[in-house]
Amino acid sequence: MLFIYVKYRQFSDYMTSRINSAAGHKLGREIRFKKISLSPLRGVIIEDACVSKRPSFKSGEFFCARQTVIRPELRALLKKQVYFARVSFIDPVFKLRENSGRWDFEDLLALLPKARQGLYITWNAKELELENARLEVSIGSSGRDFVLENSNLKLLHYSSFGGNYTAEFKGLLKSAIAGKLLSSLIDLKASANFEYAGLVSLKGSLKADDASYGAITLAALSADWELFNMRSKTGDKNYFASLEAERLFIPGSENSVRRTLTGGLEMFSSVMGKSVPRIEDIEAKKIKAVFSLKNSVISLKNIEIDSNFLTLNADLAFDCAALETDSRLEAKSGPNELKLKAKGPLARPEITPEFSETLNKKLAAALKSLSELLIGYFGAAEKSSP
Repeated sequence: MLFIYVKYRQFSDYMTSRINSAAGHKLGREIRFKKISLSPLRGVIIEDACVSKRPSFKSGEFFCARQTVIRPELRALLKKQVYFARVSFIDPVFKLRENSGRWDFEDLLALLPKARQGLYITWNAKELELENARLEVSIGSSGRDFVLENSNLKLLHYSSFGGNYTAEFKGLLKSAIAGKLLSSLIDLKASANFEYAGLVSLKGSLKADDASYGAITLAALSADWELFNMRSKTGDKNYFASLEAERLFIPGSENSVRRTLTGGLEMFSSVMGKSVPRIEDIEAKKIKAVFSLKNSVISLKNIEIDSNFLTLNADLAFDCAALETDSRLEAKSGPNELKLKAKGPLARPEITPEFSETLNKKLAAALKSLSELLIGYFGAAEKSSP
């Protein structure tokens, strides 16, 4: 125990000297802290640590944390190697700024170790934790700002020789977009696997509760996904994702949303030879969809919309290799009903029941446009990394 304590003491002295002397000079920023102490059980404890924006605190604070706890990996420490069993920040605040496509932390990224494997392999902390964090992001090029507050993040790295990670995040998202406040409670869980070439698989779930954007409200949203062989060709990819939203309310005062929905319903109404129903307040009890990509076939299954302006049930499938579709759709909007199927080559699918040549072309064009969008996106990895 005495030997271990001496090693911890040496590590604590090393951290103190690095922060006091070399760190600030190397970062090109000022660093300050209240004190550094040693706990044999917790590790090195840094009180009230702050890093300035470039070049000094006269430009503002980039990062501050009420308490930072760094626990080295004992076995590595005994071999005079620096690996961390745990790094935690309590009450941290990050302030990130972007202007003309450049972020104000690019100089810090340049200090990361240059390795052929990539940072996801050389990352030497087994556990990273943020407790009650606040992240302020300002994107100058788009004029948008957002804040994550009351946030908790736990990132686990399972191997010093590979890129196997799990992450858990909870927080409150706030942003002002087009003069309206966006707010939502976020709960994210994800696991990722990296190889030398990059990210190869991703699995996770997302929940958003009590979301609002101006007068638009959404009670709950949940999504799950499993993405495998992400860097492979389209035929080798295996993707699955599901989405479900409950109790969406959009007041009639949101004219832009109403115009978009009215435009989308025009095709259905023209097929049925009836006018588009008048839309006021929009209420959707449920919205669901399941997505999959397997054996080069992109599918959007179990699409359900149960709302006061539209009831829809559909299954869409597009074969990326054969460029064919096998799709069906059932929709009801007010007194208007529509049932149709489309099967065959995307260039000229067989649509039943038969409509006029003009409407058939419109429906075929809509399917082709959607398929090109999906195939173009999910086939992009054959030429470049995702």
